[in-house]
Amino acid sequence: MKPSHSGLRRAFTLVELLVVIAIIGVLVALLLPAVQFAREAARRMQCANNLRQIGIGIHNHHDALRVLPTGGDMPWPLVYNYMSTYGELNGPEKQGMGWAFQVLPYMEGSTVHGQRAGTNVQTQTNIERTAKENYFCPSRRKNAKQQQRILMDYAAATPSDNLRLDNTSSLQFNSFFKGGNAHDIASSQNRMYFGVIVRTNWNWRTQRDVGSDPPISIGGIKDGTSNTIMLGEKRLIPAQYDSGAWHDDRGWTDGWDPDILRLTSAPLGSDKTAQIDQNTGTVGDIGYHFGSAHPNGLNVCYADASVKFIPFTIDRNSFNRQGHREDGRVSAQ
Repeated sequence: MKPSHSGLRRAFTLVELLVVIAIIGVLVALLLPAVQFAREAARRMQCANNLRQIGIGIHNHHDALRVLPTGGDMPWPLVYNYMSTYGELNGPEKQGMGWAFQVLPYMEGSTVHGQRAGTNVQTQTNIERTAKENYFCPSRRKNAKQQQRILMDYAAATPSDNLRLDNTSSLQFNSFFKGGNAHDIASSQNRMYFGVIVRTNWNWRTQRDVGSDPPISIGGIKDGTSNTIMLGEKRLIPAQYDSGAWHDDRGWTDGWDPDILRLTSAPLGSDKTAQIDQNTGTVGDIGYHFGSAHPNGLNVCYADASVKFIPFTIDRNSFNRQGHREDGRVSAQ
């Protein structure tokens, strides 16, 4: 009597195994972009929340002091140059540290803002080394630094005074930063600044007013807080995320400098398309641009603390006008 084989299970053939592996590979290939998309959506939402919290902190600053924080009076300020005779920090009307420093007490950062321990140099160093995770976009980096200075990914918006009504390619953006000497540009007298965050009307070297606008209040935003851009994401070069660059070397403790301010008249762009020129080793004008590591656009915070996602393809004149608080036109027509 022949033995029965009815109870035995047939093994997979090599062809069947390869087909199953191929099907799994296709499914993974289909699923992976969806997972990456979901993760980027979550990171973009966290980035928007960071800007929202900073915007709320700026409003709390306004509620407490009746003015908005300023952008500082010049690049690379030293905190101890902006203290009163009694060792207290001057207010925004005489404060050279920029908005990211001034807003700390209204974002659970009073301890950092009020540091007075040790020597002046030690105090400055301690502040510069303080990590601020909500000053970074999670799609890009976390607590990056140059040397020991913690950097940041967000900047206040300031417009060009060269506003055009037509869509021309000759929109200029060299009114506020560009020049042979950034300190001279930053501390020049009798300039008008039309962003929500203006330059501090003070020069610590001479201990006097330098003749430009004082800090403004919410009431000074004539175009409406929901129409005027206050903050946005900076454009950076991916290869320099962890090393910093000339426009990203002092971080959130800087003053009137591209580290914490960018121009709404400059081109918008993705970090992916921001490259170092291999011939010159420079980055061109990228240090004045808004941009992001997100696909297709960037998060911006308006003066009412609302956050919107702006596409890179937005008309430059329209974006520039949204950075202007009182030009009477929400966007280019």
